[in-house]
Amino acid sequence: MKIRNIRLGYWIIALNNAFFWYAPWLLFVYRFIDIRQATILQLAGMVTRILSEIPTGAFSDLVGKRRTLIIALLLSATGEILMSFSTNFTQFILVYIVIALGQSFYSGTIDAFMYDSLVEKKEENKYPSVLSRSNVFLSVSTAIATISGGFLFQFWGGLPFLLTGMAKLLGVLFTLFVTEPKVDTIIFSLKNFVAQTGKGFTNLFNAKFIKLTLLLLLLGSFSTVAYEILDDVAVVDWGYNAIGIGILFTTALVISIPSGFLYEYMVKRIKLEFLIILGVLFLVLNYIFSLWTNVYVWTFLFLIRWFYSPIKKSAIMDSLNRNSSSDIRATTISTYELLSRLPFAFLGIPIGSILKDYGIKFFSVGFSALLLVLLFAGLIINAYHSSRRDVL
Repeated sequence: MKIRNIRLGYWIIALNNAFFWYAPWLLFVYRFIDIRQATILQLAGMVTRILSEIPTGAFSDLVGKRRTLIIALLLSATGEILMSFSTNFTQFILVYIVIALGQSFYSGTIDAFMYDSLVEKKEENKYPSVLSRSNVFLSVSTAIATISGGFLFQFWGGLPFLLTGMAKLLGVLFTLFVTEPKVDTIIFSLKNFVAQTGKGFTNLFNAKFIKLTLLLLLLGSFSTVAYEILDDVAVVDWGYNAIGIGILFTTALVISIPSGFLYEYMVKRIKLEFLIILGVLFLVLNYIFSLWTNVYVWTFLFLIRWFYSPIKKSAIMDSLNRNSSSDIRATTISTYELLSRLPFAFLGIPIGSILKDYGIKFFSVGFSALLLVLLFAGLIINAYHSSRRDVL
């Protein structure tokens, strides 16, 4: 891909996702707080993202993707550097809010930036290929940072956070060299900002997109719970230490690299809807047998799920971008991100209590069973309405 923005975008993605703290973060906070407080900590970040997700998406569409990415990386870097020196629950909460604000500015913006850069050159048909390469950059950088972070944690618990913040500062330098895509530019004003925040909802729930939106939200909401707390608690519960967690997640990321290239091939042959359904089924498979399996089987299923993860993520972003015009693309993606996080925001404290009182394995079975029931219920309802329309 010879488009300058795209090449720089790959490196911005890599640096933003160089999470050295990815493996040991829960072990780090466990030194100062318990699992219930850790869940509240994740919840504080989640609520911040929910409150800021749509406004930051609208901000990106109106003010520009380049400026928004700079703000995003600076906020995240500040939070992660401060996190490395934090030692109590109150400090963790404040730092998580700063990091979450940075993530809100970043989410949606980077995807819209990449897609709009293609639209500007009239090469949007190459987006599946760009998604595949983006996933490879993301997986490789996260894998390298994850395995490194597990070892660095042994020297000083805050070091993985400090290095992650520094990587994002380097990402700011790359962002300074990109140019703003000149598509569907809207002059910023308070009136336009207010109007923009409502367009994401309207676009997601229009008649042509509603079925896919509901499926995306089902996968997104349950994946949020798995990503925010379930995966991290599970690996600790299964007995992995900081180095073991680093090796496990690095292995997962490395084996997911080939599947990043598979998306471009699969999307030409398989409907987006089915690719998303497969994402739901792999998540269910990973956790539904937790009470009756052992660490080896669980780890194997975990790795299978991660192998498919880039395909799932690409299918979600492809669906949202295909169904959004450039002027509301970041807003639509941010709206989706917000809605997919709402269930965890409302249920985060009860989830933390269940995890503490009954354990991760008990919760995992109920979590997976509920996801499976909702998936099949939605498919049956859709099939019923489709058959009625055919008859009429």
